[in-house]
This record gives sequence, C-alpha cells and structure tokens, in this order.
Amino acid sequence: MIDFLAEYRKLQLKTPRLSTFHLNSMNSDYCFNVDQVKNLYLVANGVNDQDCMYGRDFYDCSDCIDCDHIKSCSLCFGCINCRNCYNCNFLQESENCNDCNYGYYLKGCKNCVGCVGLVHKEFHIFNQRYSKVEYFEKVRSLKREQIQNEFQKLKLKIPRINLSNINCENCSGNCIYNSKNIYESYDVDGCEDSGYLLESKKLKNCYDITILENAELCYQICSSHVMNNCNFCYFCVNGSDLEFCECVIASEFCFGCISLHRKRYYILNQPYSKEEYFKITAEIKADLKTKGLYGKMLIPSTFPRSETVAVWEKF
Repeated sequence: MIDFLAEYRKLQLKTPRLSTFHLNSMNSDYCFNVDQVKNLYLVANGVNDQDCMYGRDFYDCSDCIDCDHIKSCSLCFGCINCRNCYNCNFLQESENCNDCNYGYYLKGCKNCVGCVGLVHKEFHIFNQRYSKVEYFEKVRSLKREQIQNEFQKLKLKIPRINLSNINCENCSGNCIYNSKNIYESYDVDGCEDSGYLLESKKLKNCYDITILENAELCYQICSSHVMNNCNFCYFCVNGSDLEFCECVIASEFCFGCISLHRKRYYILNQPYSKEEYFKITAEIKADLKTKGLYGKMLIPSTFPRSETVAVWEKF
C-alpha cells in the first residue's frame, strides 16, 4: 500500500516547478499569471490586456497603471474595483464613468471630482453641481491636497450601500456580478450554483475556490485556469479529473502529481494503465478516508512557516 502523503512530500521536494504562467503573452516577461496580453509590466493576474503596468487583476484593460481589480477600463490610474471606466483616476467601487477623479461609488458619471455616491451625474465637485464653464474653472483652481482632504471628509459623511452586487439572483457575499445561486463569495463574475468563492470567474458547481476561471465541478482549487471535475489542486491549467496536483498542465486523470504536461493516468508522476490507475487511486482514497484526511487540501507547504507571509503578523 502506498503511503501517499509521505511519497507526495518526497515528490514535492525534488520536482521543479514553473514560477508563473504566461499564456499567449507578448513583451510581458515581468508579470505573474497572464493570458492574452501585450506590453504589460509588473501585473499579476491579467487577461486580455494591453499596455498596462503595476497592478493586479486586470481584465480586458488598456493603458492602465497602479490599479487593482479592474475590468474593461482604459486610461485609468489608481483605481480599485472599477468596471467600464475611461480616463479616470483614484476611483473605487465605480463603473461606467468617464473623466472622473477621486470618486467613491460613482455610477455612469462624467467629469466629476471628489464625489461620493453619485449616479448619472456630470460636472460635480464634492457632490455639488456646476455649469460646464464653472466646473473647469473650479477644477483648475483646486490643489491636490485640497481635493484629497475634502474627498475624505465627504466619504465619511455620505451613506453608502453595504454590498456591490450587480445582476445577481440568490447570492450572498460582496462584489458579485452576473451570477446566480452563489453562497458566501467575494469578487465573483459569471458564476452559478457555487459557494465559498474568492476571485473567481465563469464557474459552475464549484466550492471552496481561491482564484479560478472557466471551471465546473471543482472543489478546493487555488490559482488555476480552465478545470473540470478536479479536487485539491494548485496552479494547474486545462485539467480534467485531477486530484492533489500542482503545476499540472493539459492533463487528465492524474493523482498526486507535480509539474506534468499532457499526461494521462499518472499517480505520483508515474504512468499506469487505465485499470491500474483507478484501482490504486481507489485504494489511496479509502486509506485517506479511514484516516479522516480525504476531502481536505493535503498539499503541504514546501517552505517552513518562518519563510512565509505568515510571519508578517510580527511586524
């Protein structure tokens, strides 16, 4: 009988891994986990982007700098959790805005500065309406520190909604978009019949997920892309029927494998026939179940706790 956990640990310590995934990228060497991108620099988790730098979670964006969690934005700087914004700076929780600076929860606004909680407004400064001529004269006279100070005061004074969920049905959590039947999830887009998701897009029937896209029937998956019927996997791409796998790409029916590419019926990086594969994996699962371990993410860390972000609490 294979001592799965012991053998997996040995395999983990001796097997090289990819440091990052670059799928269909051009001139974007210094990025982490990107797909269909061009001319990116120091961006983590980017898909279908061009000419962006310094940020995280960019989707369908161009010419954006120093942003976090933005989608379909162009010419934006310092924006957080924004969608469909153009030529905006320092916006948060906003969407469908043009030419706005320093805003919180703006929807469909144009030419607004230092505003909070406005919907379909134009030529506003600190939530006060101005004519077009007055607006541009006033903006030219304002100093950056003045804008920042007044904006912060306004953020504390204006009531705000408790959740940013849009086009959702039967969902609990926050920052959920275009989804149905989602439970206790955050930063989710286009998902259905799933729960306990974080930073996930286009999932169906998935639970306990952290950063996953285009997947179905998955459980306890982290930092992966395009998966089907997979459990307890990390950093995998284009996988089907994988369990306890790391850095496995374009493979199916792999159990406890690391850094494989285009493989089928592998256990602990060793090939088996189809019949042997299902027989041995059934034995391993039965053994893990008797120990109360199956159903949990068992992939151990390759680093001692003292060398991880867990020690940041001391600083």
